[in-house]
Amino acid sequence: MNYLSIDFGGTYIKYGVINEKEKVVYFNKVKTFSHCGPNFVLARLLDIIFKMISDFDVLAVSIAVASPVDPEKGILYNPPNLPGFEVFDLGKYIRERVPVPVFIDNDANLYALGEYFKGAGEGSKVMVALTLGTGVGGGIVFDGNLWYGAHGFGGELGHITIDPSGPLCNCGNRGCLEALASSTFLIGFVKRRLAEGEASLLASFRDSLTGEVIYNKAKEGDFLAKEAFRRLGKNLGIGLASIANIFDPDVIVVGGGLSGSREFFAEEMMEEFNRRALLSTKDFCKIKFSELGDLSAIWGGYFRIIQNIRR
Repeated sequence: MNYLSIDFGGTYIKYGVINEKEKVVYFNKVKTFSHCGPNFVLARLLDIIFKMISDFDVLAVSIAVASPVDPEKGILYNPPNLPGFEVFDLGKYIRERVPVPVFIDNDANLYALGEYFKGAGEGSKVMVALTLGTGVGGGIVFDGNLWYGAHGFGGELGHITIDPSGPLCNCGNRGCLEALASSTFLIGFVKRRLAEGEASLLASFRDSLTGEVIYNKAKEGDFLAKEAFRRLGKNLGIGLASIANIFDPDVIVVGGGLSGSREFFAEEMMEEFNRRALLSTKDFCKIKFSELGDLSAIWGGYFRIIQNIRR
């Protein structure tokens, strides 16, 4: 028995086939080409699904999407990195065309579920997960089950307020964790300091800054690049302390592409966390980094299928 798990992002579509013995028998990733519009992207997604069903006799499909999602119906609500989708019933679209059960969820939720069962959260009772990238996603797992809130949209941890006077977030509020602990924050911080005249190796990248560029210059010892990561770490630590104080988790798992640069922010993150978390919480809450990398949401999708099949 094989199951197909897809991580459907704005840049890449990652997909893996996992069998009933919990072995990944196939994994691949391809460019999404989201700029080509919904019709092209949906055709690309369906091609992958049909090929995997044909090649591996897939019995069910899970799709993780970087979007607010109705986890029952599979409706997407304005995914920020999939232009043209706006409010789109992906569940209906896929289920009408695919001959096996299909489950759809938010990518950070399935990342959390994967880390809970197979990664850094394994063995915990209550686990909270954060993904750091262009934005900040979150997922909450209680006793092996995702917590969705009353209407399916719970766990938007990237939108807790860290600084009410902070930078504008894509959601319209100011000072969200997402606006202060993401690659978007790094780029904005560096651009502001360069505009103020600060000397840096990053000056020649003023118009082409990315998180990766800033990370590479931090490795070369650039002060501004390292300072950007230190500020990010402090902001992240404030967020982690708030999350720990609210949920009293066994583990908070930090992952996403930006977590690969933790050598430049982990110390400040932990200092701020220890300064702000309640004594009764921080003595029991462990902060860990993701252990599954690209496979976090793939594993999470697998467990989402298994949980639904067993119900």
